[in-house]
Amino acid sequence: MWQKKKTILIVDDEQGLVEALEDALTYEGHIVLKASTAEQALQILKTQHVDLVTIDIMMPPGPSFEADIDSHKTGVFLCQTIKKQYPKLELFVLSVVSDIDTIRTIQKLGVTFLRKGEIPLRTVLDRIKAKLSGLAYSSDWEDDRRKH
Repeated sequence: MWQKKKTILIVDDEQGLVEALEDALTYEGHIVLKASTAEQALQILKTQHVDLVTIDIMMPPGPSFEADIDSHKTGVFLCQTIKKQYPKLELFVLSVVSDIDTIRTIQKLGVTFLRKGEIPLRTVLDRIKAKLSGLAYSSDWEDDRRKH
């Protein structure tokens, strides 16, 4: 179990991933909030204390943003907005996006990008745990763990 209960917001419209991540984080003792659009996520952030946000890139922006934001870039918009409004909030992007310009934009914001489907859920959880605890994530540690 992790030390202190944290609140994590999962922003993704892919129900399977959301449920798996929610189950694992809840099992670890955390509070999990969910949003399937950028609009819902920003509303939650206005009203709830959140310690970390996971964000998908491709998802509906929400009714108030539909005219201005392409659903293929919603996560980029959300990362930029959150970084501006909540600069100390920890963010992770979990996405199948492979466009290098999009990935670079995310990384330039100081946001960790993890590719869905290529990264095991345990690795995602370990990275979240490291961010929440303030400890550096080490893939060497993970490799050592697999050997034992």
